Amino acid sequence: MELEQLMSAFAETLGIEGIEVKDGTCSMTIDDIPMEFTESPDGLAVIGAAAIGMPPPEKPDAFNKMLLEANTQLYGTQGIALGISPDSGEIILLGGLPFQGLEMKEFCKALDEFVNKAEEWRETLENFRPAAEEAATRDEEASRLGRFGMTAPGFMSV
Repeated sequence: MELEQLMSAFAETLGIEGIEVKDGTCSMTIDDIPMEFTESPDGLAVIGAAAIGMPPPEKPDAFNKMLLEANTQLYGTQGIALGISPDSGEIILLGGLPFQGLEMKEFCKALDEFVNKAEEWRETLENFRPAAEEAATRDEEASRLGRFGMTAPGFMSV
């Protein structure tokens, strides 16, 4: 099987039109998430990429650490990799399936899980911004109190 056959069968299974492979890439939007599907360089697998969003400018080290931990522990990605696009700087979710023995039911299930994981990471990204702002406020408050020899409101350090 190849990408063009897979995407054609996928469109037929769902009864949708307009899914096509151009220049080795199939682009579509699922649940407001832009996605691209390509063949692996060796032609043995389909690779999916989902755009999650731009990394937050607030607390970039903490966010990057969270992404790396999710990749290494697999609890946060379920075996799907998170990365940053070298072209756009955007956070992307990457996953792949071998063509050999790939059934449409298996592809649809994997795609559903991929979309769900992309949605989870979009939500994580959206929620990170307010959490980072709160942490920055706490850090600023702690720094301000520290100048007066206080470790917490109402407590003096000795």
